[in-house]
Amino acid sequence: MTATELARQTVPEPRTDRDPGTELRAELVVARAAAAARSGDLDAALRELDRYDDDPAVTRHRDVTDLRARVHAQRGELAEAERCWRQLLDEHPRDESAAAGLARVRRFRRRGPAAALGRARHRLRPAVAVVLCAGAVTAATWGLATRLPSGTGEPRSDSAAVARAAEQDVRQELTEERERAAAEAEDRRTKALDALAQEVRTPGTRVERHEDSVEVVFDQGLFSEAAELTETGAARLALLGERLAGRQQLRVEVLGHIAQVPDAPASGGSVTSLWRAMAAARALSDASGRPLTGFSVASAEQRDAPHDTDAANRTVTVLLTPQTAP
Repeated sequence: MTATELARQTVPEPRTDRDPGTELRAELVVARAAAAARSGDLDAALRELDRYDDDPAVTRHRDVTDLRARVHAQRGELAEAERCWRQLLDEHPRDESAAAGLARVRRFRRRGPAAALGRARHRLRPAVAVVLCAGAVTAATWGLATRLPSGTGEPRSDSAAVARAAEQDVRQELTEERERAAAEAEDRRTKALDALAQEVRTPGTRVERHEDSVEVVFDQGLFSEAAELTETGAARLALLGERLAGRQQLRVEVLGHIAQVPDAPASGGSVTSLWRAMAAARALSDASGRPLTGFSVASAEQRDAPHDTDAANRTVTVLLTPQTAP
């Protein structure tokens, strides 16, 4: 049965999520090792394959292990090649490349190099265009095909240039991966803020969506004087508190405001606005079940008052900032 026929009958292994950093390091390792092997320096190829010997995720990576087996085979070290391919099959039982390599080792031992080559072709891994070449009479017939540059018909013989190009490709992919991760994180954050803004919107409030937070502004004053909540003010805070119930990963800051008083300071906050923030936080805590220590309170600057009238500015605003779980 040829490798093509085998591939048609083999069900591909399910692909699991892989760490992008590990995948890129493994790709760089095999690119450098393959370039060294093509230039004839098999010792350098093995050194490259062991470059991350403190990182088993890279040294035991599927592509790294497969290329290590091929390099050992090309050096005539069939026992080592067999060990690597068996390790690969232990971890990936349906790996066609490892199965084909072991089959050729067996044929080589029984009949010599010509029979070991056979007609089978096996798949090429990404960034590792490595094949078994016919035409020699020793174990060194396990050769490495040169990867062709895109858009050309001639092999690239400058192994250093191949390695540099491969490294640039990997770095570019790593940059793109980071940019994709940042964009996905930003998209998740935006959706979370939009959802939060909708969920805390209650009658008698205006919800303002900021870059990293959601601000709840009450349409009317909540206090009659000093820090005494009106009946309507208490009801408005209770309704908002119910919407905050169960939200652990959320920073809640309550800012107290005051009406403008003639000849009073225009900035610096006030004791009265701080009392109002504390009273509102207590009401929110009672309604949400969130401990009072789960709220931060502060006096807002007078110039940051949310309304134009004194009565409406006897109030608080509530700033909600989603927190990333540790």
